[in-house]
Amino acid sequence: MHSRKLARCAVTGGTIVTVFFGLAGPTAAVASQQDPSELVDRIVAVVADTVILQSELAEYIVQLRAQGAQLPEDPDSLQKFMEEALERKVDEVLVVVHAERDGITVSDTELDEAVDRRLNAIRGQFRSQQEFEEALRARGVTPPEFRIWLSQQERGAMLVQRYVGTKMSEAQPVAVSEEEIREVFEAQKATLPPKPATVTLKQVVITPRPTDDARLIAEERAEEALSRVRSGEDFARLAREYSEDPASRERGGELGWVRRGQLLPEFEEALFDMRTGDVSDIVETQVGFHVIKLERIRGNERSAKHILVRPEVTDADIERADRVATDVTAALRAGADIDSLIGAHGDPSQQSELIDYPQDQLPPGYRDTLPFAQVGDILGPVRIESPAVPGGGFWIVGKLLASSPGGEWTFEDTRENIRIQIQQQKMLERLVQRLREQTYIEIRDLELIPLPG
Repeated sequence: MHSRKLARCAVTGGTIVTVFFGLAGPTAAVASQQDPSELVDRIVAVVADTVILQSELAEYIVQLRAQGAQLPEDPDSLQKFMEEALERKVDEVLVVVHAERDGITVSDTELDEAVDRRLNAIRGQFRSQQEFEEALRARGVTPPEFRIWLSQQERGAMLVQRYVGTKMSEAQPVAVSEEEIREVFEAQKATLPPKPATVTLKQVVITPRPTDDARLIAEERAEEALSRVRSGEDFARLAREYSEDPASRERGGELGWVRRGQLLPEFEEALFDMRTGDVSDIVETQVGFHVIKLERIRGNERSAKHILVRPEVTDADIERADRVATDVTAALRAGADIDSLIGAHGDPSQQSELIDYPQDQLPPGYRDTLPFAQVGDILGPVRIESPAVPGGGFWIVGKLLASSPGGEWTFEDTRENIRIQIQQQKMLERLVQRLREQTYIEIRDLELIPLPG
């Protein structure tokens, strides 16, 4: 059976709102033209030991409609649309089945956090919690049922993303011709949003640095935590007691699945040199002292926990960083070499060069000066508030190297992104086809499925 392109396994926040509130709920929207007494759920496909019900297919079609798919009006085309939708649904279930077989999991904590984020985004589109719940009740859905539905969608999406990411990173790239790239560009260019105004600049990022005494105190506290871990105490409980990482502390230090390139260099080097179950020695990074525990290995990913102890940053440290930022700005305006200043004063954990960076994503202090800036001008110093940085923020001083006013996208602008897009799609299709060849799949008759009105 020919493999169709893999559709997204879960819709995003705005689409979920459309599915439930704009289209009267998943199954109801598809079955609206049939007497309820005639509706009997049944199996429409089998993938390995997993079945797909007609109600699930109906829900999936509503998702496709919410994403912009148009239902054909004539019966033959509509039947073909339904068959292709089922093929795509089979592909999604197929990937989830193999993700689970490969031991890929989504922790309860990760899933709850993802569902909470989605629920908060959806609730934010209503004037009150009461209005949100009334909209659910109007569609015959209770808040607990809606959360269960969201959990199913989020779990499936996370499994697919992790499995596909792992397999794609291990796969050999496929060739993409210039003709294929040009064809996609011509098909997409009419729908592309305007090209944003961009800048290219180098910057010195200056963060407050604690004193040696403060570092020593923090290191001793991290050593105390490490000693208790190695004596057999529960790592998660110790993380809640010692760790000063607000993003992971209440989760017992859990970082979830991470890859190379997502972590501070010293942390990454230690983590990817560990074996499952190992606890690291003290690892010092720009933000403090870490105790790391490697929980699981999955391809190029690691699941880990950590305890972070930060050295105290005082008001005097913050004032000193402020003076350094002022001095760096003066030196640049006097003609000093920015690369030398980056090496002497820049925070190595922060990005020192922005290439073709969208202007509207720059910090306000940068962005506000750009309309008056010329190539070669010095920008800053600008204070950026950030709770993730010791002292609560940092300073940036930049030198503008190039700027673009934006406008229409050209073929050369998009060529590389389109090439990667096509390559990934081909690799994905090849992966799905291989999984189909390894898996029992049965597609059943669709004639009795209620069709949308």
